[in-house]
Amino acid sequence: MKYTVGDVVLVESHAGPKVRVRLKKRILKPKDFWGADGWDAQIIYKKDVDTLRQHGVPYKKGEKPIVFVFDWQLIKKQKKKNER
Repeated sequence: MKYTVGDVVLVESHAGPKVRVRLKKRILKPKDFWGADGWDAQIIYKKDVDTLRQHGVPYKKGEKPIVFVFDWQLIKKQKKKNER
């Protein structure tokens, strides 16, 4: 599936729960260096941040952090409200 900047995507976090993020910037690994392809993304729902906090992730309450998401963590694109 093709993802673009601005898409809202459901992802599997390293802490366990699935959270929704908005994709901000595509990051490609350099050809002459190790690494992995992925995205800079921002968690958009406070409820998802609170769920991660309950699973031990040290975010502050009310924070909407920018995170790195590997391509293999992407589950599916969330539908927009007007597409439902």
